[in-house]
Amino acid sequence: MEKRFKIAVLGGGISGLSTAYLLSKKHEVDLYEKEPRLGGHARTTMVEENGKKFGVDTGFLVFNYETYPLLTKLFSMLDVKIENSDMSFAFWDTKTNIAYNGQSLSGMFIQKRNIFNFKHYKMIFDILKFNKNANDDLEKNSSNLDKSLGEYLKPYSRYFKERYLIPMGASIWSTPSDKMNEFPARTFLTFFKNHGLLGVNTHHQWLTVSGGSINYVNKIQMQISGKVIVNSDVIKIRRKKDLVELIHQDGKKSLYDKVILAMHAPEALEILEDASEDEKRILSCFKYKQNDALLHNDTTALYPKKEAYAAWNYKTEGKDSSITLSYWINKLQNLESNKEYFVSLNETKNLSNVIEKISYSHPQFDQKAIDMQKQRGIINGQNNTYYAGAYWRYGFHEDGLYSANTIAKEFGCEL
Repeated sequence: MEKRFKIAVLGGGISGLSTAYLLSKKHEVDLYEKEPRLGGHARTTMVEENGKKFGVDTGFLVFNYETYPLLTKLFSMLDVKIENSDMSFAFWDTKTNIAYNGQSLSGMFIQKRNIFNFKHYKMIFDILKFNKNANDDLEKNSSNLDKSLGEYLKPYSRYFKERYLIPMGASIWSTPSDKMNEFPARTFLTFFKNHGLLGVNTHHQWLTVSGGSINYVNKIQMQISGKVIVNSDVIKIRRKKDLVELIHQDGKKSLYDKVILAMHAPEALEILEDASEDEKRILSCFKYKQNDALLHNDTTALYPKKEAYAAWNYKTEGKDSSITLSYWINKLQNLESNKEYFVSLNETKNLSNVIEKISYSHPQFDQKAIDMQKQRGIINGQNNTYYAGAYWRYGFHEDGLYSANTIAKEFGCEL
């Protein structure tokens, strides 16, 4: 008879939720989350308008069939309702008042003066050139891919870099624009290729969870075999030969056969009382950046003309290296509402009609972190300890689930 393990999963985001869900098929699994709610970046806020309540997502919003195969499979298994969404991108430099919406040719010339702007045509020309060269380099596995993104982009115009590629990359990874130059070109281009971003007609149909991501979180929670503990007071983990001790704030201990750390790498390293040299070496290479976000109804966060709105709206003052990004939730979630709903990252000043303030942490990838991703196998499973998290790949929902599935596979419980 196959042994049934008692397993603790620490972390209630997509990585921990999916690990706990999959392992529950054959094992007794308790899920611990330090926050008062489950979901991590899957975060739905209920708002009310004219007596009608509906869910507005402020973190995880979109996915697609092509590049989220595990997530779409999971949602199908859970019978999660989904609907079409949008991933258009808009840019606005408030200093020069240059703006465009990249969804269509007419959107590229939303400002009529761009018809006579050489720099704007140069950017468009470089987009086409970049797409062709990037596809060629990936197909040939060119040595150019071993460069940093900044080095890779040297042949391209400043307008292309400052008004298109760097803002788009910074928006995707919630990374300061100047830090994007340190991003490994191979990882960046592979991601763009996989997500259909290296062509005019290659874009995927994006999807969103109907009514908000809370709906998939609730469905997973109901199928976890053991206890679900929020406001967890676990402060340390101690490994012994055949068991793992979870040490609580009051000194009490909970004993398990295995533990899965489904949290950010620095938090995993901090909670280990007896971290090995390999765990210290590998986990310490993953850095994170905190991004404050506001859910609000203030249209001044976007370009003054509504026809310029996109799903993602990047705004810069021309010199500020921090991300200023506003998600237009009405577009992303197909909201039937009288008000406009936005989630703005790092634009926390001078906005009115604020519904909620949220803070998220996002992994920041450099070559060192990418190299450490390949060494996960050195520590994963050692001392009855496993590591799940989106930081082991690109940093998104599919990646958190992918890491969970690799662990579940070792226990015979994969998707």
